[in-house]
Amino acid sequence: MTTQLLTERLSQVGWHQTADQIDGLLEDASRDNVPYSEFLNTILLNEIEKRDSVALEKRLLKAKLPFQKTIHDFDFKFQPSISEKRVNEVLTCRFIENGENVLLLGPPGVGKTHLSVAFSMEAVIKGYSSLFIRADDFINECRKAEKAGLINRVIKRWSRPDLLIIDELGYFPFDDFSANILFQVISKRYDKKGALIITSNKITYSNKR
Repeated sequence: MTTQLLTERLSQVGWHQTADQIDGLLEDASRDNVPYSEFLNTILLNEIEKRDSVALEKRLLKAKLPFQKTIHDFDFKFQPSISEKRVNEVLTCRFIENGENVLLLGPPGVGKTHLSVAFSMEAVIKGYSSLFIRADDFINECRKAEKAGLINRVIKRWSRPDLLIIDELGYFPFDDFSANILFQVISKRYDKKGALIITSNKITYSNKR
């Protein structure tokens, strides 16, 4: 069998990573007298790594993050009030598995958005689907969807991901319609045990015990 024919057949079954490297792989295997089983394992691992990489890129694209930063970029010394222990617990993504919610509250500039993005990045790396949306964009999309008659579509889109992040909730005023849509989204996510992260600079104090 010619290398060209082998390349074509590899491409036909979707093994494009191997098809692109087959000449080098065959040359290395022949030179080093690699057993058939080891050679097959090598090309399988190459394909798995490539597909995992592509899937990760797709999840990151769908997450619509405003920027890509991990927890390693966060300066805990600059914000000593933030508990590293609690942050590390969230990074396990157990809250997603349990369908729980995370609230990040505090004034502007303390790193709420950075943390929410870092949590989303970790979730995406672990294989979960995620979607980030700012509260003002949520409101604007509700208005556009209402005019276009597509409100059910956006509700489904916001209800579908394993993790939904709503940034700066409370900073932008919600009208009755967008507030109702937010309630519907949260209700649907609750029914399907969808996890939620909310960042807000609105902190309510209460004397109730």
